[in-house]
Amino acid sequence: MTRNLLLSFILLTLSASSALSTDRKTLIDYAKSLKGLKKEQLKTAVHKLSQPVTLDYGSGKGKTWDGFYSADRDKQTNECINRYSEKKFYFTTENTFSAITGMNIEHSFPKSWWGKTENDAYKDLFNLYPSDSEANSAKANYPMGKVFNANIHDGYEKVGTGYAGNQTIRLCEPNDEWKGDFSRSYFYMATTYQNLTWQGTEGLQQLENNTWPTLQQWAYTLYLEWGMNDKVSDIEKARNDAVYAIQHNRNLYIDFPTLAEYVWGDSTEVAFNPETALTTADDDTRYADYNPVSGGGTGGDNPSGEGKSLLTEPFDDITSGDNISTGGSSTAWQGNDNFPVVSAAYQAGGALRLGSSKKSGEITSCPIAADGGTLTVSLDVKGWTTVEGSLVVSVSGCGSKEISYSAKINEPFEHHTVSFDNVSGSVTLTIATSAKRAFIDNVSITTGATTHISHITSSDAENVIYNLSGQRLNTLPASSGLYIINGKKKLIKK
Repeated sequence: MTRNLLLSFILLTLSASSALSTDRKTLIDYAKSLKGLKKEQLKTAVHKLSQPVTLDYGSGKGKTWDGFYSADRDKQTNECINRYSEKKFYFTTENTFSAITGMNIEHSFPKSWWGKTENDAYKDLFNLYPSDSEANSAKANYPMGKVFNANIHDGYEKVGTGYAGNQTIRLCEPNDEWKGDFSRSYFYMATTYQNLTWQGTEGLQQLENNTWPTLQQWAYTLYLEWGMNDKVSDIEKARNDAVYAIQHNRNLYIDFPTLAEYVWGDSTEVAFNPETALTTADDDTRYADYNPVSGGGTGGDNPSGEGKSLLTEPFDDITSGDNISTGGSSTAWQGNDNFPVVSAAYQAGGALRLGSSKKSGEITSCPIAADGGTLTVSLDVKGWTTVEGSLVVSVSGCGSKEISYSAKINEPFEHHTVSFDNVSGSVTLTIATSAKRAFIDNVSITTGATTHISHITSSDAENVIYNLSGQRLNTLPASSGLYIINGKKKLIKK
């Protein structure tokens, strides 16, 4: 089921008396207690706001399936939205509040992770989704992550082995169209139930028993990435409203789509302000222009916010080897359609090793048609047992830029971004090691201004201003806060 086929799913047809109107003013008022808070204090304040009044678990009037009927039903077709496979299921007048044959109540956070107590976490609709029963069984109790070696892959959901920090574990990877939805569910659960004692093999592979960060670094780093790549959809917004009407609490990571950056990401040292933060409210026109992946803004060189992706290479076709051991990347990689020219490149389990102990390595892309604007290259990188050099990123006819990094083989990848101005015509991208070995992953090339501030470069232009959501501003900001002005972070006080 694709989102285009489900755009008719608008749950705001719930009665006005029971559903919250998702205007910006209402969201600001709901989240006013978060103003001025950072990092762990911010997360704890969200925790206090998020406590639900849950339905009883199961089928029948006033129970979970009654909630699914409101939150997960396409109003036009009566289809029950299934995020776990391509199978279609339907509500009928006969089973309005009953379980649908072939479907289960799926816990995105399994109850075994907190000891199986049938508490609010067990009954919380933000943790529960209707699921194809076979897909639910395949998912088991595994954490959500990036699967490199899948033994179950139905073309929709993958189950197999992948990396959790420096461990290889069993994981379940959702379909791309739902990765952001599940990531925001995980942020919600790790916040709303940060007081629970996490346990069990699978639970402790991604969770820590503390109030911050609660999610392990490998987990929140990946979920931040998935959340950026998959914007909040109308379906997700409508479900948030429907669950609010039932439980009287909201998933604020949906309402404020950059909130997770203030808790775990690039803005943890910045005080959150719901009065100025980007929201998904119906009357917040900024979100239509917000493009976390391909670029965007509210003016300047890209007023429409229509940045364009030119190439994306996640190296998902690499199934051999690993990138966490010195003996795990010995099989040569011959390249693919995106990068047909390679030298000293090796398979590293969903990533790529460039270089060997004796020589540097490099890959060169296929021809890329640039439109004369800014070309932005982003990638993940880490080194060997020591950092043996740097990465050199080159665009033909536009010179080279160097990326320095500090992560080593047993540490998570670092994310870096470099930009080249006034790139036009057919060009190629080359990524090379300056000396010996480095691992790279998730290479992307976009045209347009980047919206996720992950790396700051200097600028010769005057009064080039971005907020921390990456949106370019036409004028000096009217509100206090931290901004990127001429390539440097500056605090503005009003």
